[in-house]
Amino acid sequence: MRGKRRTYDVTLNVVQKDSGVCAYAAWVQFQHEFKGSGLILPLIANTRDGATKEARLRIEKDIEYLAGIVE
Repeated sequence: MRGKRRTYDVTLNVVQKDSGVCAYAAWVQFQHEFKGSGLILPLIANTRDGATKEARLRIEKDIEYLAGIVE
């Protein structure tokens, strides 16, 4: 069974370390209420633009399963 359809506001922080490894963290809000933040996760992409696209795709696919989201 699926839950309610919602639109979340997500703040995405993507970093590329000196080693070239990219990672991201996401902070999630719903109707201006803080719902939680995801873990800092490594990415496969090795450029900042590629990492941003990859992180967005992951969030769009898995928004309901981000760690720490409280409903």
